[in-house]
Amino acid sequence: MGEVSMWLVREIMDLILLLVHGISELLRTRHDFMELEKGIFRLVQEVARRALVLALHRLDDELMRRRDAARYELVHSKPRTIVTPFGKVQVRRRYYRDRQSGEGHFLLDEALGWTARQRLSPWATELAVAMAAEMPYHRAAAVLAKLTLGGMDVRAMSVWREVQEVGAVRVEQAEAQRRAVFDRGEVPAGQRRTERLRIEVDEVVVQGRGPRGAHRHLGLKLAVGYEGKEQVGQNRWQLVERRVTAGLASAEVFSEQTYADFGSKWDLSAVQDVVVGGDGAPWVKQWAGTFAGARYQLDPFHLRRALLEGLSHDEEAYRKAVEALKAKDWSQVEQVLATAERASRGAQRKRVAGLRKYLQENWDGICRSGAADSLGTIEGQVFHHVARRMKRHGAQWSDRGADHLVRLLAARANGELAVMGRQAWPMQSEVLRQATGSTAIRVQPGELNDPEAWLRVNLPALSGPAAGSPWVKYVLRELVRALPRSA
Repeated sequence: MGEVSMWLVREIMDLILLLVHGISELLRTRHDFMELEKGIFRLVQEVARRALVLALHRLDDELMRRRDAARYELVHSKPRTIVTPFGKVQVRRRYYRDRQSGEGHFLLDEALGWTARQRLSPWATELAVAMAAEMPYHRAAAVLAKLTLGGMDVRAMSVWREVQEVGAVRVEQAEAQRRAVFDRGEVPAGQRRTERLRIEVDEVVVQGRGPRGAHRHLGLKLAVGYEGKEQVGQNRWQLVERRVTAGLASAEVFSEQTYADFGSKWDLSAVQDVVVGGDGAPWVKQWAGTFAGARYQLDPFHLRRALLEGLSHDEEAYRKAVEALKAKDWSQVEQVLATAERASRGAQRKRVAGLRKYLQENWDGICRSGAADSLGTIEGQVFHHVARRMKRHGAQWSDRGADHLVRLLAARANGELAVMGRQAWPMQSEVLRQATGSTAIRVQPGELNDPEAWLRVNLPALSGPAAGSPWVKYVLRELVRALPRSA
């Protein structure tokens, strides 16, 4: 495939002429810069579509030529349409029958990783998933169509389907990692070493879809691991080496998935100081046991919120309770709350009693507050990574749909979302390499000074039997003459 065949050169020249003619027409007929912008964009889309079809047909030809003809019998060819960011592309590829197994094969589809029902290209999938992570599916579809001038004219259901496909891959990866560690006893392959690790965990409640449209709640779990905080501006801090996991799973499964995922980044055997922060929920306290030697701690955000909810009506009691908590003196805390409870009535009294119960149940987590200055980020992480997308007014989620999307939101937080589309399209790299060859068309530096001579050598049509053809005489030769003489 490294050789320049004449038909390929002719096709490429057709694309060049289309581009040149199109730009000329746009400059002549457009009287508004925006019209010119959009016109050139659409023209480039058309050229890109044709170039992609040309490349895929060329690849299909090579796969046919290099196949095991004794095994794969050519039966017919069939068109297939793929949506790309520059529009719909229809490719006619060859269909073969395996004489040994009797099964049918589209060798081009298999080489490129096309599944039977896949409609969007990997790049289009990447864009669709990225948009779906930011906004509702119907709005994502509308924005994609607008940004590509109708190139990606897809329905909201198509965007949703891409999220399900890519999200399912993420679920499979998380489960495979978990089973490798907890079922087969494999040691995670994380290489980064740190002595301290902070993990904050929370649950985000979103609206779920029940049978016959009934409302119910889904608890999405989120875990954020990091080594500490560093100051990046006045009163601004960022987490060091942050990693996020999320999913709709039981506490045990999610803790194991998180351990395996964090183990793919950090060498957990080197971690000496692990603090797990949470809101006091029983599942979070049990969750901390997954990490060896981990200390559970009630995170400052939920502690402050509980104090405000219970004592917002009594500023003096609030101040004394904070002082007692800093001193880790339960008897003093209990005395302050008892006084506040006697002075309160009705709903206020119930809130004080609820605060007493909450502090008593989480007293161990409050006392283990040596690393309190390192925690307190979970609510911001919840909002930025999950809530602002999934707690929109009126949004309802199925179990699977919520699980798939929230895992992709975690992938986005980790900077891994862009690769997920490619993972859903597993190309056969070795097959493609063999089909396309390993020798590229090369130009020596000295040849750049005389492009006309280089083209005469590499395009035999200029002086061969086809030299008199109109497309050679009036297209190739004129292009060669017009080339600049210096690189």
